Amino acid sequence: MFRRITHFSVSDISDTDITNLIAEADRAVMRLSTTEVWLEELDGSVDGSNTDFRTKYVPIADTNVDGNVDEDDVTIYYATFDSVTGWTELGSAVSASSVQSETGIITMATAPTSTTAEAGVWAIYRYDTHGKTDYDILALASTYYLAYLTASKLMGRTPRLHTIEDAPYVRRDTIGADWLKLCYETLGLQDKIFLVRSDGAGVPPMQPVATSKIKRLD
Repeated sequence: MFRRITHFSVSDISDTDITNLIAEADRAVMRLSTTEVWLEELDGSVDGSNTDFRTKYVPIADTNVDGNVDEDDVTIYYATFDSVTGWTELGSAVSASSVQSETGIITMATAPTSTTAEAGVWAIYRYDTHGKTDYDILALASTYYLAYLTASKLMGRTPRLHTIEDAPYVRRDTIGADWLKLCYETLGLQDKIFLVRSDGAGVPPMQPVATSKIKRLD
């Protein structure tokens, strides 16, 4: 798809370089199309036998962009109360055995008890902001973002790029901002295209993601 819908040829950028950028594009689009929930107390009985707990927001998203929504896309903690301060404390992350994206039901590998999770079961996850994701649309948006990254990578080869001052729109187009605009429009986020966040402020560090199953070099 990348070669079909963009003007970038192999002489501009190799398939190897494109492949190296795909994971970054997929991860960026995933974050644009989903919302992170940080430490939500899950709904469900903590009684030593129940293993099913439910998120407030659905559908749970494919956070690691591996093509499946499963236990690797959520982080679960059993919380307790500090014996001195009474504050809620989180132990180590615990394992889930399955995740139902549409219903938000997370099944734990072992049932929490009133001792191991006296302060509840808590989760970190992402959900699809606009409902169940259309993966064809997501792949198209990711391809547009990939084109934006490609243009940014190539901008050092563009003659006089840093001297284009009197016509900022020319510089914008030269470095690929129109590809980014297409990405946002595909995701229905065109009203946010001009929002700029400070470098990394308030943004959780991105974790390594599995190799994407979306092939876009045809």
